[in-house]
Amino acid sequence: MAKTIEQRAAVTIGTFDGVHRGHQAILARLGEIARTEGLKRVAYAFVFPPRLAVKGETRGLLLPEETKVGLLERYVERVERARFKEVAHISAQEFVTQILLQKLQARAIVVGEGFRFGRDRSGDVALLREICSGGSVEVIAVPPFIVGGKPVSSTRIRGLIREGNVSEASTLLGRPPLLVGKVTTGDRLGSELGYPTANLSVDQSVLLPKDGIYLVHASWDTSRSPGLLYVGKRPTLRGSEHRCEVHLFARSDTGEEGHLAVGELYGRTMHVHLQRKLREDRRFANLSQLQDQIGRDIQLARSMLAQENRPQGLIAT
Repeated sequence: MAKTIEQRAAVTIGTFDGVHRGHQAILARLGEIARTEGLKRVAYAFVFPPRLAVKGETRGLLLPEETKVGLLERYVERVERARFKEVAHISAQEFVTQILLQKLQARAIVVGEGFRFGRDRSGDVALLREICSGGSVEVIAVPPFIVGGKPVSSTRIRGLIREGNVSEASTLLGRPPLLVGKVTTGDRLGSELGYPTANLSVDQSVLLPKDGIYLVHASWDTSRSPGLLYVGKRPTLRGSEHRCEVHLFARSDTGEEGHLAVGELYGRTMHVHLQRKLREDRRFANLSQLQDQIGRDIQLARSMLAQENRPQGLIAT
């Protein structure tokens, strides 16, 4: 077992996938309690959602692990990473006494009202309070954060992204959905068509949006550019593997118009923030028709960009 945290702590528990507005409400309450009681803020965060792990799913995260941890560190002093398989077998009583009270030195525990824990999800907030009552540990249950008449949840956001509804997903997240990956070499077909693309190698555990064309804002190093993201199997070329390809319009730090050279981006990590979906993926009769459609997509995207304000809530690289 890992070393015990020496300072008494206010602890919150979950996967925090996406660090969405519901998570932010819990983390804000955690901060209030910690300041009042003079406690260290700790997030006990599962690396992969237990519900997806039980189902055997491997691709479903809203954020890469390191990006999620970076966001959590804006709210807490320590992120204690946990893997579901390491605690799935222990009882609710053992989880509280061994992990929360002894290892993390919890003196306040902040969770959502629907929090479940322990083997077979046998524990709930009522049991948590019962176990903690003898040690004078305060348990705070935060009500769901409601948007559109329903609670904000990672499951709800995943559903929207799978549908390609990144605009509504942005509302629930409090920022645009994000893809992160290294730029890799491709077959240079985009350059041959006059629209060079950066091929993005996305972590295999991260959820991809529904196939189609998306207006995005991309950033890498100290540069930033709007552009178009293609997600799909390139049916016009009868492709078989999923691709994530970004066509960049310009560096926003210089205001330079035209196509950005892709070669200089190879090996760099790019953050791609999805703003809205423009259209579905489809198969064209030939490359000429595809080329014409790309031109129309870019024209539509530029007209949208001309009408929007500077994008808000982007995660800094």
